[in-house]
Amino acid sequence: MMAVEEVSDHILNQRNLILLCREYNWDPFFLNEDDSNFKWDHLSRELEACRAAGEWMLCGALVKAVKTTKGESPIKNISRYEERIPAELVRQRSNRSWLELLPGRHHLFTRHRVAQALRSILIEDGLEPQVFCFEQNTDFAEQWGLEMKHWNIQQKHELVVALGESASWLNLAHPEICRCKEDSVLAIQRANKQILLKAVQQSPLRSRSDYEKSILEAWILDPDCDAYLDMLRKVVAYRLRKKNQYKLLMEDFNREIVEFEVTKKLVKYLLND
Repeated sequence: MMAVEEVSDHILNQRNLILLCREYNWDPFFLNEDDSNFKWDHLSRELEACRAAGEWMLCGALVKAVKTTKGESPIKNISRYEERIPAELVRQRSNRSWLELLPGRHHLFTRHRVAQALRSILIEDGLEPQVFCFEQNTDFAEQWGLEMKHWNIQQKHELVVALGESASWLNLAHPEICRCKEDSVLAIQRANKQILLKAVQQSPLRSRSDYEKSILEAWILDPDCDAYLDMLRKVVAYRLRKKNQYKLLMEDFNREIVEFEVTKKLVKYLLND
């Protein structure tokens, strides 16, 4: 924590950062005009939320502002907020260095070059192929899919999506490639949405009603994600305890009552939507 005046000659006060957010139509979660002291933790959490929402231009502007400050920023791995790596932007990563390394580019791919491309993509993450078979008589599309499956199980979802995008450049087609890419895209989207929901929950500038509404909005777009319902159950359980609703019934039927109230909220939201 450090006072605003100590941060930089270029960031006069926290309000300037808030104004920067609003230039990009971003309503801050943690940067508060009423807070007289600048807190690095608040800016770090704001950047995390921006990144999860895909607000890359704002992330870049905030990082640029941080880099003009005196001394080293205490925000860990600040450069990650400038890297465009979510599912919808991974194409930029997938046609990076390995494509430049291959003579003749994508219209002259050979089996050797496919293997070289795979290694180059994994090296970007400090990894090596784990299941890919480099024998010349194997189906490289199938092997590419199996490699993606391995990293999908390891929850390296951004890497899996990058491999999936690269497969299209290499004209590699296999059901496993499509399935793994779709699974990892969904996993990234859900992880980012949960980061944003956590920001709403923890933000001093948002209410419990805002949090509940955000959960319902996330659920209606992705009803198969149980995590949203778990969040809603916790909100409902908290309110029931606070209001002392159902009183003695809660002792014996807590789970059933919470499920009943959650269902009521979901139905009401669906009917009003």
